[in-house]
Amino acid sequence: MKKPSRKQAKAKRPAVPAPSPRAAAPGIPAGTVPAAEAGFARALTLHREGRVAEAEAGYRTVLAADPGHPNANNNLAIVLRARGDWDEALDCYRRALARNAADPFVHSNHGCLLLDMGRAAEAEEALRTAVRLKPDYAEAHFNLANILRNRGDREGARAAYGEALRLKPDMAAALCNLGDLHKGAVELARAVECFVAALKADPKSAEAWNNLGETLKEMGRIEEAIGVFQKGLEANPTHTLMHSNLLLALHYTPAVPPETAFKAHAGWAQRHADPLLPAGKRHANPRDLERRLRVGYVSPDFCAHSVAFFAEPLIREHDRDRFEVFCYHAAARSDVVTERLKGMADGWRSLVGVDDARAMALIEQDGIDILVDLTGHTANNRLTLFARKPAPVQVSWLGYPDTTGMRAIDWRLSDAIAEPPGEADRLSAERIVRLPHGFHSYRPPVDVAPPAGPPSRANGHVTFGSFNNTSKVTGEVVRVWSEILTRVPNSRLIVKSAQMGDEETRRRYLNTFVQYGIDAGRIELLARIDAADGHLRAYDRIDIGLDPFPYNGTTTTCEALWMGVPVVTVAGASHVARVGASLLTHCGLTELIAADEAGYIATAVALAGDADRLDELRRTMRDRLNAAPLTDYKGFAHQVEAAYRAMWRDWVARSAA
Repeated sequence: MKKPSRKQAKAKRPAVPAPSPRAAAPGIPAGTVPAAEAGFARALTLHREGRVAEAEAGYRTVLAADPGHPNANNNLAIVLRARGDWDEALDCYRRALARNAADPFVHSNHGCLLLDMGRAAEAEEALRTAVRLKPDYAEAHFNLANILRNRGDREGARAAYGEALRLKPDMAAALCNLGDLHKGAVELARAVECFVAALKADPKSAEAWNNLGETLKEMGRIEEAIGVFQKGLEANPTHTLMHSNLLLALHYTPAVPPETAFKAHAGWAQRHADPLLPAGKRHANPRDLERRLRVGYVSPDFCAHSVAFFAEPLIREHDRDRFEVFCYHAAARSDVVTERLKGMADGWRSLVGVDDARAMALIEQDGIDILVDLTGHTANNRLTLFARKPAPVQVSWLGYPDTTGMRAIDWRLSDAIAEPPGEADRLSAERIVRLPHGFHSYRPPVDVAPPAGPPSRANGHVTFGSFNNTSKVTGEVVRVWSEILTRVPNSRLIVKSAQMGDEETRRRYLNTFVQYGIDAGRIELLARIDAADGHLRAYDRIDIGLDPFPYNGTTTTCEALWMGVPVVTVAGASHVARVGASLLTHCGLTELIAADEAGYIATAVALAGDADRLDELRRTMRDRLNAAPLTDYKGFAHQVEAAYRAMWRDWVARSAA
């Protein structure tokens, strides 16, 4: 969201939580060594006090005397699982179950670990065993629900969450995960109810605060979302993700000026990133100025996602004589796009379940010279990995419409339209590299035939449209679009987004248009169309695209242009509000860029009244894009590579000095 718009859900779903560190069952299970119980009790006390290293040492002492001690094995496994030592944790659970196979608590914890390891079928079997052994074990029902949700059994997951809540009505984690299930099904109003209930049960629940804020943002309730994130951070000041989500939310409202947004990003970095930057770190990369460079791209979106539509051309077209390309995939999702990208990369690494320290070691072992972040402050980012400076040159590109705020990221790719020299440089923690022909290279997700003529020819009226996330369609945007509809009699507007599948969200947007004097019959609200070709063909119904503001579209603008739909935009004060201007400029459509709100309205109205121009744009747009820098994949790769080489030379010079 950002650039391109992240249509996948941004809220981080809470992971299956490890049960509290406690004995697997009360009393002393048969077969244990009684002398070990005092040592176990001491270790358990340390664990509950948060003194994890001391607790681990205590558990290991107990196990040295009694290797099968089920409680010590269970609790040591909890420690090991938390830090990613899954194989040893698995051995602990096996020893615990060998001593006491009727322990539902160990079966439940064992199932959580198996799910972490991707062994979903075994995990489900373990959790069903726990539930069978102890039907009133709410946490086991909760963990089973998470497994069912993970494999796509929504109804089964709902039932299991419901059972957990029947047993423990104030179980905040179950309320939160049930809300997240509703959110994934675009039942946003029900999701909000669950998150509010979770906060009543646990006012400090980071997951509830975070997911409530994300849901409100997706409903277009931006100011409320910002307030929720701020309150959540008061209760959880070290919550990195929630803080990032607050930063992203700030971009959707014109009430936050660029200076304020910059200070907020710098504040995030000071709290979460700058303390991780190693002082005086020296990289061992050979300082040869012209040698073949190793470039690494880090993203959770190497799949059928809008980020990949822009990143794939560069990865494919890199000059392999001068650059070696590594991809670090930071999410488990995999599909045909993932497989295609794997075939293009010289090196492919999964960062799923790999903590920052181990990921840094992997990147250093690969000898990466230039590490590029494609995510920024959005879902599944690895910014705290970049904060540790695993590569000598680090770059931000594509996935976020602003500075990261971080000292550890050296450069950011942009252009002079999105960020004119001057003020933008002052409000960026990174140095800005302005690529001469734009910083996007778009590959359509599927091959679809060019569009037919403008739909207005057949309909007898002009249809405006926007397929942007509802987060971008704020009250101010609705007001301006309503003015355009008022000035173009009989015109229609189609607004399409996944969030329009929620009845309350649809009703609220429709009522807002009605409040501005627009008949409800002139507004059509469409939900998500899953098939990529079906989504693109929906542009056949639109004559003119309307870019939202201050948060412009990116993927949606490229899609619209590819399908022959001209897009009207207004150039704002910062990168997030000038991406539309950048894209249109580099496609030779500067007449569609307005300088202010009045110009935006006037441009849209004038274009609606020019049937010949609409027809010409429809007929020539595909050829126009095929001749534009946006689809000159080799040319784009050359300009990025020139930028990378300049960055490398700069680092070599600085390191020598």
